[in-house]
Amino acid sequence: MMNQDCLILLASSEVSGQYSNLKLDQADKQRLQKNPHLAQRTDWQSSRFLKQQLSAFYKRLSLTHKKGFAGLIACSSIQHIPGIDMEYAQERDFISLAKLCCTDNEQKWLSEQQNLSCSFYQLWTLKEALIKVRHGQLSDMHQYNLIPDGYDGIYIPALDNPVQAYSCIVDNCWHISVVYPAVCSASPLNCTYGFGHWHNYKFNWHQWPVSSSV
Repeated sequence: MMNQDCLILLASSEVSGQYSNLKLDQADKQRLQKNPHLAQRTDWQSSRFLKQQLSAFYKRLSLTHKKGFAGLIACSSIQHIPGIDMEYAQERDFISLAKLCCTDNEQKWLSEQQNLSCSFYQLWTLKEALIKVRHGQLSDMHQYNLIPDGYDGIYIPALDNPVQAYSCIVDNCWHISVVYPAVCSASPLNCTYGFGHWHNYKFNWHQWPVSSSV
């Protein structure tokens, strides 16, 4: 992998067998000392395997994991923090969930979508990635309105530090979104690498437009 100003690594659960606790960074070693049970979790193993693929060139990173699968986004700039989230699609009461994490505009938009599951996971993963960029909490989801007044689709808020945002669907069931500084020149089409059975997978990223009115 070349040193690009942004790097996205995605892994299926098989990579957990390649994890090494000898290669953990200092922060993860300390965390493992306090919580030794983490070493047995596939999520921990696969996400730390991804961290172990990074060179010192990358100063900031964000992790996500689910069901033993993991994702990582890293940036070379120490001034900006990227964000990533991945979710596994499953049947849920999306309308009730939307009341907990979506604005009125977003709830109305969701109710009009033919593919409610896909639309919900797009909103959720984008919101969570944005929260990570802003050092927020899950309870902050209502602060990010991705369906502005007068719009009939998803738009990314114009933040103080401009960002670019992308989403993709993997294996028809994994929804992944990334948010990273607009100043980064790397396109996710050229800086995404897969591991495990996602090795050589073609990730089809969709870029979301930015709204200046949010």
